[in-house]
Amino acid sequence: MSRVILYIATSLDGFIARPDGNIDWLNSVPNPATGDYGYTELLESIGTMFMGRKTYDEVIGFGIEWPYPGIDTFVVTTDKNLEIKSPNTYLLTENIKDFVTELKKNAEKDIWLVGGGQLITTFINNGLLDRMIITIIPKLIGEGIPLFAENTAETVWKLIKTEPFDTGLVNLTYDKAE
Repeated sequence: MSRVILYIATSLDGFIARPDGNIDWLNSVPNPATGDYGYTELLESIGTMFMGRKTYDEVIGFGIEWPYPGIDTFVVTTDKNLEIKSPNTYLLTENIKDFVTELKKNAEKDIWLVGGGQLITTFINNGLLDRMIITIIPKLIGEGIPLFAENTAETVWKLIKTEPFDTGLVNLTYDKAE
């Protein structure tokens, strides 16, 4: 069975974006001397991705070619008329729990939950998230969109790996406790 993996960066004060959704503060993060914070390894294990509409808009707004060719991407939104501007990208507007549960049973590779905060909470509250890889960036941005939205269900997670980098960033990997 495939796992749903959240791989995301957060500021030290727990924000994934500025209040307007902007992630410009991530540009101050240097690349490590070796590796890429586990990103390539993650992408090799992924067959499907989920992201919220605001996250999708942000990625499209980069003005570059779609960075996830060959990976089926589902944009979770209530806007059934959202214009899709990327290959292998589909709208998911209802029944997310049943859809993801069935996908987990049948997918050959793992599933990447990209974000944002509301969607992360939806996955947690529906028991769909299996692993979190959270990159802590040692920067305070003061306000913004929190990693977890209000009313996130109480769940227990087990730390399975801590990986510090020469840039000061740290990856924390958690599996959902059984």
